[in-house]
Amino acid sequence: MAITRRSFLKGVATTSAASVIGPSLLASASASAAETTGTWKVTGSHWGAFRAHIYAGKVQEIKPIELDKNPTEMLNGIKGIIYSPSRVRYPMVRLDWLKKHKYSAETRGNNRFIRVTWDEALDLFYRELERVQKDYGPWALHAGQTGWNQTGSFNNCTAHMQRAVGMHGNFITKVGDYSTGAGQTIMPYVLGSTEVYAQGTSWSEILDNSDNIVLWANDPVKNLQVGWNCETHESFKYLAQLKEKVAKGEINVLSVDPVKNKTQRYLENDHLYINPMTDVAFMLAVAHVLYNEDLHDKKFIETYCLGFEEFIGYVQGETKDKVVKTPEWAEEICGVKADKIREFARMLVNGRTQILMGWCIQRQEHGEQPYWAAAVVAAMVGQIGLPGGGISYGHHYSS
Repeated sequence: MAITRRSFLKGVATTSAASVIGPSLLASASASAAETTGTWKVTGSHWGAFRAHIYAGKVQEIKPIELDKNPTEMLNGIKGIIYSPSRVRYPMVRLDWLKKHKYSAETRGNNRFIRVTWDEALDLFYRELERVQKDYGPWALHAGQTGWNQTGSFNNCTAHMQRAVGMHGNFITKVGDYSTGAGQTIMPYVLGSTEVYAQGTSWSEILDNSDNIVLWANDPVKNLQVGWNCETHESFKYLAQLKEKVAKGEINVLSVDPVKNKTQRYLENDHLYINPMTDVAFMLAVAHVLYNEDLHDKKFIETYCLGFEEFIGYVQGETKDKVVKTPEWAEEICGVKADKIREFARMLVNGRTQILMGWCIQRQEHGEQPYWAAAVVAAMVGQIGLPGGGISYGHHYSS
């Protein structure tokens, strides 16, 4: 049976409208009875679960759900998001494009958006699908990126868009995601999995066994306020325990970061300032110290690693560039004093050390390099797989 525009979009219109706002904030069948007293609805967000007080069809108040022992203040912004004057509540189309159905770089940014009905918007959507599919083929259709969604499956805008476009034909989808694209690409070749979403060493294991923790471009106090799904903020109890251990001198924590982040302020731990995007130079110098001071774990490297000879040859200046990656060489690039680089390298092997990498460090040109180099440093330390030791790429994330 031929699919008409109306049959094609019949279901899409309903789900698209519902996806604009969370399901628990939609008017319920008993809304009229609650007009005088109001009602509390339980719902969720990327910032945690909460109760919303609905009165006269509008959200009046937001309260964190009782199960969340560490609610974030970001929940206070929920009401503002819903009723923000900058929120796009209706289908809007540029006037010039609506008249000509043709893109013009000359008028872009100069002509206003005007409101159209949902039927008009769906007609435009369908016609453009037809035109692009016919003129350019399915590889000209991209149906959305990862982050275009609210919590839960029902409000996943990308899934709805892919369903709508998929009913019409094929389309181009994504590879990886913008959060960890470089990490996902390189780490299967380095450690055998993407690592960024893998189950890492538990916080309890780290607290019980680690002597040193390196927070490399990692700010869990800030990042753990937000989750991919509905955040429960369970990790904050472990951060509180870590703070106690740092204060007692039981665990040494060092932040490697261009800025003094929220976690460093919370833990009151040591901080190593580094120039942005120069971490690889720092890591190569650390490798140089570990190797030349005979601090690296030879047995671990011989047993579990491939390619170390080529790598250390590069560090020693024996390859094409002829540059020895000494701490003095790295100091000129990363801004960390050579003596501090040596202290850092020696600290890594002074007890059990857990390196916790953040994601931001791979969001740069050649972003795969710092993740790769960090794994090499961890391998040279030789504690991967030991309780409270090794390296992780996701402890700042609510997994």
